[in-house]
This record gives sequence, structure tokens and C-alpha cells, in this order.
Amino acid sequence: MHILFVDGCIRGAQSRTRTLAQAFLDELTALYPSDTVETADLNTLRLVPLFGDTLAERDAAVARQDWDNPWFTQAVQFQRADGIVLAAPFWEGTFPAALHTYIEHICAAGLTFRYGKDGAQIGLCRAKRAIFFGTKGGIYSQGAAQEDDFAARFLRTNLRMLGIPRLDVIEAEGLDIDGADVEALLDDAKRQARALARQFHE
Repeated sequence: MHILFVDGCIRGAQSRTRTLAQAFLDELTALYPSDTVETADLNTLRLVPLFGDTLAERDAAVARQDWDNPWFTQAVQFQRADGIVLAAPFWEGTFPAALHTYIEHICAAGLTFRYGKDGAQIGLCRAKRAIFFGTKGGIYSQGAAQEDDFAARFLRTNLRMLGIPRLDVIEAEGLDIDGADVEALLDDAKRQARALARQFHE
């Protein structure tokens, strides 16, 4: 399999989220040495959001189906991957703007999705499975805060549009609560990540 790792861990080497994704990738490549991993590092890419003028330029390229245009570099890379791994911390209900901008770039009508005659979206991406790794300072998996967590829901909606029906989510939460055993919480999430790697090809 060709795996695309979308690294939205903008704290870089200090990122707790990245350690979860790395545990998964290390286990996966150890089990399946023929797998390849390509990284889209959002810190390095520095993608910019679309504005009126740049949107018009991109729309013109879409109309020409000029998929070699630099506007679609990320979309082509994403469309061709056999499996998708995303990682980003929990910020303001979802994740950092860098990942939002990346999603904006990969959603290209005619390349990563199209519209059917009934207006329904039809995904054109090769991958049928994605995994999202995240970390949270508080607790959002239960209680009133559940309705404030849009990260996985946002990703699931967009991935489904692109033709990727399955999204697994592994998160470590409560990391910034006073007295939290951060290492234990991260270790538990890493164990889950390694277990998921062992059945990722299923």
C-alpha cells in the first residue's frame, strides 16, 4: 500500500499528536515493509487559503482539467494514495487552520470528487480507509462537551465526499488537566495505534 501521512502537527517534533501517528506508522511499516509512506507536512507546505482572485485562477484550471497545475499538487497526491493517515491537535472545536486549508486544496471537482446527474457527490479517491490521530487537553468524549467536538465529524463528512467511507479515530484526551498522567494517556493511545496498524490491511 502507498500511505499518505497528512501531518498537521504544527508544533513539529514537540507534538504529542505526532507521536501517536508515528507509533502507528512504525508498526505498519515493520509489519508490511513493502508499504511506502509519503508525508504532506503542513508546516513545510505553508498552503494559503483561497481568496477571490486565487479561487478564480483555480476555477479556471478546474474548467480546463489542468491537473498538472500546481494548485492541484496536494489533490493529485491525495487522490492516488491507498490509505490516508491524518494527525492534528484539537483546536477551537476542530483542528489548526493549516489542516482546514489542506482540505480546501484537496477538494477539487473532477479530480477528487464529481457530481452525479442527481447532484449527489461521488468520490474519486482511491483510498477506502483513513485514520485520524488527535490529542485534547480536556475531555470531550463524554458529558456536555461532546457537542463541542467537530473534528472527526468534519473529517468524516469531507472524506466521505471524496470517496473514503471509513474513518478510524484514535485520540488521547485530558492531557492538560491538573494531575493527569500524560505519559500513561499517550501510551494507551499508542497501544491503540499499534493495534490498528496490525489490522489496517484487512
